[in-house]
Amino acid sequence: MPDTHPEDLIRQLRSLAEDFADVHHLTLRTGLLDDDAVLMPLLARIRTTQSLTNQALTLTLTTSDSTIAATAAGRSAIEHLTGAARQGNDAGGYLLAAIPAATALHRAPRSAPKPPRTPRTSIHHLALRRHISAATNLLRDAPVICLDAAALITAATSSTVPVLGDVLPRLTDPQRAAFRLISQRAVRIRQYEGRPPFLHTSVPAPTITATVAALERKKLVTRDTSTSPDEGQELILTTTGQRALPALVLPAAASSRTTPPPAPPRRRTH
Repeated sequence: MPDTHPEDLIRQLRSLAEDFADVHHLTLRTGLLDDDAVLMPLLARIRTTQSLTNQALTLTLTTSDSTIAATAAGRSAIEHLTGAARQGNDAGGYLLAAIPAATALHRAPRSAPKPPRTPRTSIHHLALRRHISAATNLLRDAPVICLDAAALITAATSSTVPVLGDVLPRLTDPQRAAFRLISQRAVRIRQYEGRPPFLHTSVPAPTITATVAALERKKLVTRDTSTSPDEGQELILTTTGQRALPALVLPAAASSRTTPPPAPPRRRTH
């Protein structure tokens, strides 16, 4: 397989993350559908999830065959992509398991007499909600995993080098996660006049404004002021953030602090 340009991989990963996020959003609504609209949307979710899982596997193989795989970040990206494929595959399994309950709830064609409405607490509704909830939880994580893989590939192919004297800022786990998302242009901040700012992410990520504000104070990210706050301003990396990207994105950076050895057990005195 010919080597793929990193830019192509990153673009495809961003697209895959958004597609996973779209299916996650639709799956959130599946459990709220009326009885006569359950089965066909569910089948569509299964087909889409299977397609996205195949895309994740294809990207995993492509990354493995590229020169990126020779780097620590590239190997970690492959692990992330494998995880995304596993999440999608497991979510598809839960959706498949929901078909019997959805079939039982699916109404006959309009030309046929309508059966009595099934109570929302029936065994079929409960089973449907249980399987859909499990699939939704898995699909919520898959987009973020894809963007993390894209961030790792970005770090592996970064042409920027740290300047002598640069001090790597300490980040909490939520700040590190937000930094990876911002590096993939997945976060916008909006603020209406007189109201507090709020974030809009292209994936279902639990990022809050206080976390982003901390990254801004550390001079790692900034806002693209070419648009107004009402429309939403994209968060981008500063020059400092771009230089720090490889060190902050690599998983090893999170565990770089030395862990003190465990204290010896106390002797009991009688």
